[in-house]
Amino acid sequence: IHTSGEHLMSLLNDLLDLSKIEAGKMELSFGEVDLNDVVQQCLAIMQPQANQSRIIVRTSLPLSLPKVVADIRSVRQVVLNLMSNAIKFTDPGGQIIVSTLYEPSGEVSLRVRDTGRGMDAADVELALEPFRQVPTTLNQVITGTGLGLPLTKALVEANRAQFGLESTPGEGTLAMMTFPSQRVLAE
Repeated sequence: IHTSGEHLMSLLNDLLDLSKIEAGKMELSFGEVDLNDVVQQCLAIMQPQANQSRIIVRTSLPLSLPKVVADIRSVRQVVLNLMSNAIKFTDPGGQIIVSTLYEPSGEVSLRVRDTGRGMDAADVELALEPFRQVPTTLNQVITGTGLGLPLTKALVEANRAQFGLESTPGEGTLAMMTFPSQRVLAE
């Protein structure tokens, strides 16, 4: 009962967050955010789930990455959602690479790449619609409400960053959060 109640509260909170974002009422507290620290924190939370699913998680976090202007709570939620999706849609023995990158253009990117089942263009479009889920194979049961990626995309955009999703069936998916140079605190 307790676990079901927590799950229900999580769903309601996701719905409320999505509604607030769409109504322009989500209150974000912008400040300096160290993306590498956020990734490390999220990895500590998600590593047991990855281990249980027998998935290798690797990171590439350059020490010279500048901080970005963002809301740390929502950025943490973005990273957790992307890592959770990557684990959920990657078979045992697969891998996930979480990386940050300081682009030559002055942008800072966060990337979550997996070796999961991947999606075609129509499935990517479907996955970004609220309450919609990409069909699975007969032997694969995926739970969820279909709010993870739409909420993630909305949170990324609320942080004035850009969300990108590239996927190839049978090869995996790359999800990206890119902060424009105006949001990067480079020295």
